Amino acid sequence: MDSKTYKPKNLKFIFTPIFFLIFSVAILLYLISLRDFLPFNNLGEYNWTNILTVAILFFFSIFSTSCLISYFLLRVVLRKEDSRELKIVCIKWALFFTLGVSFVLILNFFHILNIYWGLGILLVVIIASFVI
Repeated sequence: MDSKTYKPKNLKFIFTPIFFLIFSVAILLYLISLRDFLPFNNLGEYNWTNILTVAILFFFSIFSTSCLISYFLLRVVLRKEDSRELKIVCIKWALFFTLGVSFVLILNFFHILNIYWGLGILLVVIIASFVI
């Protein structure tokens, strides 16, 4: 008798972020290649449709990447047992990291905070969350 060496739910959890990552990166590459897809319109005002489109697709790509990285780090490096709780932890950390990076990029876009200072502060907050 053949026994499966994988669980179907693991494949669903792994392939869903991979699908979102490929989908969002492909659309971002297409939009960046267009000449008319700019963050400003002809009058010099913000084009919120284009900005929000890029922000949402960037959010999905960062979330998918960080979810996959955290899952593989916990499974391969730390040898955690695969369970529902592990997947929830991966999703929580991916969401935390994605919201932090998105917040830093939004502050950088509006010239409120430099990107290097923002990423440094985010790194300190992430390290402090591990210590506390």
